[in-house]
Amino acid sequence: MDLQPTSKNMHNRINTDISQLLQRFENIMATATVESTSHTTTAVETYQLDVESTALIRAAEDILSLTRTMKETWLFGKLDTLGEDESETKRREGLEQDAAVIQKIIEDAGILKAPKK
Repeated sequence: MDLQPTSKNMHNRINTDISQLLQRFENIMATATVESTSHTTTAVETYQLDVESTALIRAAEDILSLTRTMKETWLFGKLDTLGEDESETKRREGLEQDAAVIQKIIEDAGILKAPKK
């Protein structure tokens, strides 16, 4: 596990953990729906169910570990999930420029006067 997880690493881990959880559940359901009367087949299916259920539990534990890691990184402020991409940065800069222009117009027109002390 990374010492300082990034949001990209977290997203990749979330996707991996969820896909593992779903895959294990699908495997269990596929094994459980097979109908057979052979003792050998039943024994193999029982073993498969045991392996898949153990893997399902492990996948759930991985998700719990991930949520704990996310809570810790958010608590201590080391995870930047609200980082701006290029379009957000341009948008924010444009808004700041617009606000500066509007402030200058208001000040030049004398509409907004600073309170006198």
